Amino acid sequence: MLSNLSGKNVLVTGGTRGLGKAIGLEFAAAGAHVFLTHRWGSVDESELIAEFRSASLDAPHIIESDVADSEATRELMAIIKKERGTLDVIISNVAFSKVVHDFSDLKKSALDLSLTYSAWPTVDLLQAAQEVIGEFPRYVVGISSDGGEVCHEGYDLAGVSKSVLETLCRYLALRLKPHGVRVNAIRPGFVDTASFRATFGDEAVESIKTRVDGLFIDPQGVARVCVALCSGLFDAVTGQIIVVDEGWSLVSPMAFLTGHGLPTERQQINLSKED
Repeated sequence: MLSNLSGKNVLVTGGTRGLGKAIGLEFAAAGAHVFLTHRWGSVDESELIAEFRSASLDAPHIIESDVADSEATRELMAIIKKERGTLDVIISNVAFSKVVHDFSDLKKSALDLSLTYSAWPTVDLLQAAQEVIGEFPRYVVGISSDGGEVCHEGYDLAGVSKSVLETLCRYLALRLKPHGVRVNAIRPGFVDTASFRATFGDEAVESIKTRVDGLFIDPQGVARVCVALCSGLFDAVTGQIIVVDEGWSLVSPMAFLTGHGLPTERQQINLSKED
């Protein structure tokens, strides 16, 4: 167990699959009571509960809730207050953006939709928690990406939204510090999820896996950073954008062009044996 969060209540939006599910599982493993949200019937709740129980974890509380709907967010907080009384952690994980194929796809309405789902919920969740539960959670983590710094094909609107999310997290960290709130954002490396494949395509994912060994990282590693940030051990850290990619962001384009990339642990072991 990474940390003991027994008695703590954690909300993970978009927490029923992919990275969100991994985060929920890791918080449950640390002893927290976990609320997971989903939208559009994206989960078989009985299967998800069975997955938690097969790992000897308490079943999560699964709630269908649209983070873009302010009224639904307040109803969500009312459920949390009724069930548990308090909320200690918010992991703002939901993201939704139109894939951009050409210049004509760049529309203000599409940007507004992306911001509404991918950036603004971090603020709205906090405001709803204060209004309904009566206090802010102690910890907030926004799940970002490197799309605000590097340009991925088709990722234009998502990249802008992630930049906004990170900027909001910085300002929220300062604004809410007098209330004892810690706000940070995490930039995961490439994680093989349904969302990633929907954006870049199955063919691209499989091609990357074939050409670059180890580029896709284990979602559990990202999840454990979330837990660590909310464990009390990192309370001196707030307003930070934390890169969790096993070092891939350190690798220059030249390394990829020459076929070197980042040595994997297996490669390191083999090199040691050769020495």
